[in-house]
Amino acid sequence: MNKKSFIHCILILFFNNIRLYSQIIYTDIPDTTPNATYSLDLNNDTVVDFIIQHVESAGIVGIVCYPQNNNAYSGNFVDGTYLPWALATSNTICVSLATWYDSNTPGIMALGANQGYWAGETDKYLALKLIEETNTYFGWARIDLQATSSSFTIKDYAYESTPNTCILSGQGNLNINENSNKSIFSIFPNPMIYSTTIQTNVDLKNATLTIYNSIGQKVKQVNNIFGQTFTISKEHLQRGLYIISLTEENKIIEVDKLLISD
Repeated sequence: MNKKSFIHCILILFFNNIRLYSQIIYTDIPDTTPNATYSLDLNNDTVVDFIIQHVESAGIVGIVCYPQNNNAYSGNFVDGTYLPWALATSNTICVSLATWYDSNTPGIMALGANQGYWAGETDKYLALKLIEETNTYFGWARIDLQATSSSFTIKDYAYESTPNTCILSGQGNLNINENSNKSIFSIFPNPMIYSTTIQTNVDLKNATLTIYNSIGQKVKQVNNIFGQTFTISKEHLQRGLYIISLTEENKIIEVDKLLISD
């Protein structure tokens, strides 16, 4: 290869790599506790993308997320109810978050003090997917909820402006150490062949581990988990990517990915 061709190849690699660098658009707002409704414009283009609303029915109060247009939140479906995740800092928000629900399926963030993952939670993140024409963007909103679900406070939000690019919950906020690893548990081995061990940095008390396949179907559940270390076996699970959710007292502790190989 001559010098001219070599330089040409280097320039191609350089410009291709530029596309890999992401840009997170972070919006800080005064902590806002609306009386009933907050209209979230994730990318600040004057179009409402999500509505977070306080609702009351038959004396029961709650907070609901209403995606607008084709936008969506990530969560799961439990006993006939759509429940958005309440993510901790540094969780990956991407297409790999198992299940996304759009405007046809509003999400119950909390209903009273017991139903949903958000009641009484502080500084947790709502995972959001934004659809603009043919492009898909991922983002988050940081929200607090009162224990009784009687009100909520939205603090800030962000999205990754590069289409189809993952973002971490809290990423973009300079007050959060984006390089810190705040994961609650570690998984080894991952990929799993026959079994894997999950070790947590918290002492679990009657926790539940739920495994979802790539289309959001629940394929395995382990109940009555105590302590900091437990093992799960492959059993009937096929090769592929799965999402695991660890919950305790009906509140999500951590969401992570598990790969199963032959």
